[in-house]
Amino acid sequence: MTVNAVGRAAMSRRNIITGLIVLVPIPTLGKEPTAKAFLDEIYRHYLGSSTSGAKGIALTNAKVVRAYFTAGLASLIIDDRTLETTHGEPPALDSDPFVGHREWDISNLAIEVKGIGAFKATGTVTFTNDDKSEKIVLELQRTGNDWRVADIEWDSGSLRGAFRRKAVYDGEALPR
Repeated sequence: MTVNAVGRAAMSRRNIITGLIVLVPIPTLGKEPTAKAFLDEIYRHYLGSSTSGAKGIALTNAKVVRAYFTAGLASLIIDDRTLETTHGEPPALDSDPFVGHREWDISNLAIEVKGIGAFKATGTVTFTNDDKSEKIVLELQRTGNDWRVADIEWDSGSLRGAFRRKAVYDGEALPR
């Protein structure tokens, strides 16, 4: 084989390999979801009316709650639901935490996220609910590769604040 033939053979192999790399999609395993993608996934369930197609996210079991909230906040929500069902106590959280209401009719949804270092972010969600403009601020925390909600602030207060008020009312130690 001549030098020129060896060069063409090597060139052909390189071209084939390059072509395969371009044609074969590279899996995105290990790609970390963004805080914005996390909130987009949550709030897509809330567009529209809760009395028709927009069912929100049902926080019906511990696994679902832990998929959206930090460990500490998830424990508070789970304990609150347990007390409500087993002891008949009124819950500290009596509305959907992501919209701050039991019922909604959401349109004009906008989500902005600002990072605070690599492991924290603040999400600001604005929307129109029954012709009224609303704003919700979510404190987000990254756990491993996933994002979780550490607190939610509505016009009427915050999620952690609701649990603090209930603890004070019940004469218990304040949750952290």
